[in-house]
Amino acid sequence: MTRRVARIPPLSTDNEASADLFGNVLKHDGRVLNAASTLAHHPRLLKRFTVFAGLFLTHSVLPERDRELITLRCAHRFESEYYFGHHVILAADVLTPDEIARTVRSNEEWSGFDRRLLDAVDELADSADLSDETWSDLSAHYDDPQLLDLVMLVGFYRMTCLYVNTIRVEREPGVPGWPSERTQQ
Repeated sequence: MTRRVARIPPLSTDNEASADLFGNVLKHDGRVLNAASTLAHHPRLLKRFTVFAGLFLTHSVLPERDRELITLRCAHRFESEYYFGHHVILAADVLTPDEIARTVRSNEEWSGFDRRLLDAVDELADSADLSDETWSDLSAHYDDPQLLDLVMLVGFYRMTCLYVNTIRVEREPGVPGWPSERTQQ
């Protein structure tokens, strides 16, 4: 596989001038994520992005397990190994390694509400809409704030996957990539 070089390199995060800029951004192993340090080329956008991303990561009204299942499926559907790897780490407390790996495989391997969530992500990815049947199923399980959170979460990851893929943001050392099942497809 050909290594893709970042189109816009991350800014340095080890100087005093960057302390304010990177104070509230997400970190991995104590270091600012490449997605954030690259977005820092546009400081106002980074600041607002950080608030928006934080809403989903720390203030989501979805159950954590559901949120991570949705996010991993989004990363798969929107071709972002970068976000998939980061969410493998975040999901480890709420999903088993097998469940994480299965997010890139057929929905036939899932049942119950988990399958419905993956179907919903796929519908949104394919048509930017949900069928009335899917909406009804989700509405039976979630309240209105949770339904809004789900739709916006998928849209958020569509946007962020587009960003990291187009700019070719590199995964940080130690962040896993795709599960072996996906790389063999």
